Amino acid sequence: MVAKSVKKKTNQYSSLDINRLCMGVKLQAPIYDGGRENNILLLASGKTITKGTIENLKKRGISSVRVHERDLANLTNDNSAKQRSPRTENTENTRVDNYRKDSQLKPVSSAAQKHDADKERTDSPWQIQTSSFLHQIKPVQAISYSPGMKTEYKKQFAGLTKATDSLYSQLLLSANVSMPQITDITNISFSQMVQDMDLFVLEGIAPIDSGNFCRHGLQMSSLAMAIGTQLGLSRENLVHLSIGCLLHDTGMSRINYKAVKGNEPLTPIDYMELKKHPIITYDLLNKIHEIPMVSKIIAYQIHERCDGSGYPRKQKSNQIHPFSKIAAVADEYLDQVSTRPGKMELHPYFAAEKLIYGASQGKFDSNSVRALLQSISLYPLGSLVELSNGQLATVIRTNRSQYDKPIVEVQSADGLNQLRNLLDDNIHVIRTISEEETQPA
Repeated sequence: MVAKSVKKKTNQYSSLDINRLCMGVKLQAPIYDGGRENNILLLASGKTITKGTIENLKKRGISSVRVHERDLANLTNDNSAKQRSPRTENTENTRVDNYRKDSQLKPVSSAAQKHDADKERTDSPWQIQTSSFLHQIKPVQAISYSPGMKTEYKKQFAGLTKATDSLYSQLLLSANVSMPQITDITNISFSQMVQDMDLFVLEGIAPIDSGNFCRHGLQMSSLAMAIGTQLGLSRENLVHLSIGCLLHDTGMSRINYKAVKGNEPLTPIDYMELKKHPIITYDLLNKIHEIPMVSKIIAYQIHERCDGSGYPRKQKSNQIHPFSKIAAVADEYLDQVSTRPGKMELHPYFAAEKLIYGASQGKFDSNSVRALLQSISLYPLGSLVELSNGQLATVIRTNRSQYDKPIVEVQSADGLNQLRNLLDDNIHVIRTISEEETQPA
């Protein structure tokens, strides 16, 4: 193809090292050679970035490109400055206070700042734009769940789990998948988020037994969509994220099942077997042209970690697609609160704490972890907590950016529970309470 010299507005473009380009992104605007002043066109709008695309550009001696502002958020993989490690303390609250000191995960301190943070997050590659699905989410309200809606969500989630199981069977038996069925799943998820985001997330973070791949895929999809919504993703990008999460464990059915389903901790050989499944999943999905390329990449990279400790290729932050980083945070949280071979589940609060620490060490993307906390609260939805006034309460809603001040339902002896918005109250959570503490002696 003959390169063209064109005139463009330089203030809409930014220079970007070619090694920071993400595969699977469809360009909204052309890309130009960043090393020349006469603006040589390299890729036209509508093109999708692939591994071959990047390799061909490198062969041509291209080391940097000029990217339009509309594509910058999706094409870059900036890893925020690593957060400092929290000091180990004896009490739960002291640990939380240490984590909050870190600027990467610090809640905003006023209602005005909270509004600004929800509308524009300039400290990350993510921006709230006019196309962001976040604009369709209702503002936080201190109201109880609708009993009818709660029942309906559970019923729908059970139906969606069966639909996901059907998708897995189609992939494994016929190397095909029903895209209308996937559309139905995502449409129901969008509808649930619009009606009651907190109830949608609550259903998506319920612990499950190890080996229920379809349920895990659906829950990952739900939680990742909630995180992506907080980060400002459009409906289209949330669909791509959902598909990658829904189908990411398809390859688990093609590996040594005993190594995965056993009750003993995985041996090194078992772990090597486990690491094969993202490759198998990608190969299965790659045969289906209707599945977006970015969804295939998400399914392939879910188990990669920003510090290079993941699998299957030990890729680091600048090699991991931004959507894969979101999926990785959702996957890790659900894994921590669920039982698996050789591991008991963690209390949801400690799972969130572990993600925060992982972000501070560069293992997880800090923006995605912050969005997780905005979606589930520091004291995750459904958790029983003790308040500073001695009362016990259940966390029922988040306050988004003020994730350490959730909306709770206070338990009372007369059975008439009271809602309290800790953002407006002079009380706070002092600790979470485990199920064992609620059992009679």
